[in-house]
Order: sequence, then C-alpha cells, then structure tokens
Amino acid sequence: MAVSCKKTGPNEASAAHLAATDTTTSLPNNIAIIKASNEAFVKDDIAGVFKDYADTFTEYGDTGEAHVYKSKDSLILNHKQWRAAFPDFKCANEKYYANGDEVVVIADWSGTWKGDLMGQKATGKTLKFKDAEIYTLKNGKITAHSNIMPPKPLAESVGFIWPKAKK
Repeated sequence: MAVSCKKTGPNEASAAHLAATDTTTSLPNNIAIIKASNEAFVKDDIAGVFKDYADTFTEYGDTGEAHVYKSKDSLILNHKQWRAAFPDFKCANEKYYANGDEVVVIADWSGTWKGDLMGQKATGKTLKFKDAEIYTLKNGKITAHSNIMPPKPLAESVGFIWPKAKK
C-alpha cells in the first residue's frame, strides 16, 4: 500500500519550528512521557496511557482537521472501544525523535480484530502497518496528536466497512 506523506494540522508550522529550535533540556523528559504512554497502551493500562494527557486534547489524525476533546473521558472511551476490538494491538520497533515540545514516534503496529467494533462483527484478520505518530507537549502534558497513516484503508484491510459520509 502506498501512502503519501503530507504536512497536516499543526505540524506544517511546527516542521520549521522543529528545525530551528533546540530546547534539549525537555527532550529526554518528553520522550520518556510518550514512551511511558505507549508502554501503558500495549499493557492496556488506561490510567498509564492517559496519565500525562492534558485535560483539553486535540486529535488531528491524518487529515489535519482538529477534533478537540474537552476531557479525557472521551479519549478513554475511544481507547476502550478500540482495545475491545483489537485486544492484542501493540507497537514494536519504536524509534523516538524529539525537538522542543514535539515528539515523533515511528513504529510497527499490529493487532487482530477479535471483538465487535461500531456494530460490525470481528473478522479475525490482522492489521500490520508502520506509522509515524506526532505528539505535542506543553509543560509535560500531551496536548495534541496526529499521525501519517490514514485509518480507512487499514480498517478496510481487515474487512471493516467504512461508514458513508453524512450528507
């Protein structure tokens, strides 16, 4: 599957910012925060996943369109639904890069669709893909996330029928 990388959301402006800034004092801590969250994700430790998320969090996904969560409750609900559908979902071979308040994680992701998702029955098929996750932190809290891999072709690769756009 070919994937085109494009500048999206806050990252268009921050790409230049990343290249021009050197705030090395926050780099190890910011990487540690994201690494701990990913490790908690693999263990399905919900408290650990969201421990360092800000109360208001913005998800940009792969499109750059902002979806602002006013509390962690919606994020936690999304996490629980995803983990019920893909209980073995995990990342491996992670590489962490940081500059200032930005952390990028490049990793191999995989999981098997074992539980119902959005009213659709599980197929038992496995997802495997490489993705880049881009996080923004402010004062030690994760405030935003975006990623490169679009979810629709991934979902369809395991038999998920993508909902039609509302008119």
